[in-house]
Amino acid sequence: MSASQRVQLFRPGVSEAASLHPERPDLDTPEHIERMVELFYDKVLVDELLAPLFLEVAQIDLQEHLPLISAFWKKLLLGDPSYNRNMVAKHRAVDDKERLTGQHHERWLSLFNANLDEHFAGPYSDRARQLAARVINNLYEQLSQRPHG
Repeated sequence: MSASQRVQLFRPGVSEAASLHPERPDLDTPEHIERMVELFYDKVLVDELLAPLFLEVAQIDLQEHLPLISAFWKKLLLGDPSYNRNMVAKHRAVDDKERLTGQHHERWLSLFNANLDEHFAGPYSDRARQLAARVINNLYEQLSQRPHG
């Protein structure tokens, strides 16, 4: 199966959140996705549980990291093929330094959803919520099954 056959095109329907909040943009453009990622990291990098993981353990460089994360979400939501990294391997490297727990994953998802609730609405935003839950749950499942010394 080719990559194009594996990518299911998202065909948005009417979103209840979008009808309740017409002033909020949807994640239907690269610019909106970039803004979502920026706003999300504004929350993550002040969170007492997650900030140390990103800043001290992973030592992310925001100038480098934010475009990569934006590319990841553009791929998932818009089908943009520019993201081609192994996301799980990156998280394994962090998990090797400090164990990523269910609490980390729950907080990440909570902040992700809070960011969407606060700033975005529409079918693409709804899809991002579903994808985020799937991604973080799969990641946690893979990492939690790894042996640690």
